[in-house]
Amino acid sequence: MLHDQNAAGDDVQLQNIVSLSALYSRLADGGYHVTSPRRLARLGPGAGAIIDRWIQESAEALIDSMVAINCLINPDAILIGGRLPAHLVDQLAAALNSRMADFASQLPAIAHVARAVTADDAPAVGAAILPFSHSLLPTRFALLKSG
Repeated sequence: MLHDQNAAGDDVQLQNIVSLSALYSRLADGGYHVTSPRRLARLGPGAGAIIDRWIQESAEALIDSMVAINCLINPDAILIGGRLPAHLVDQLAAALNSRMADFASQLPAIAHVARAVTADDAPAVGAAILPFSHSLLPTRFALLKSG
């Protein structure tokens, strides 16, 4: 589980900052009751300010992990997705790219962060691949050595 430290030095779980439930909680504190990602696209400007703060704080919470990924793995790109609406994933990716630019002089290369193309369709893509997975890929038992 990924952790971060807040300004007081307390250990904070990343999922309590960068998750839909954390965003829903912040919106609820601001008077906006949201129970599904689809509803996030239909909120007013007041909720937009809450979402913008969440995106900035999420980018800040993710920055140490992003630097580590760049240093250890050195990927060409980092793709993000999930149930968050595409326009919010794009905003989070832009915030991460902007924040990563601050480390350009310290890192040999910086991977561009972008929304995974299938981010909105991930559940459908996952469901569509199941028959192929079942029919074409070996079971885990077939891969085990028998002794």
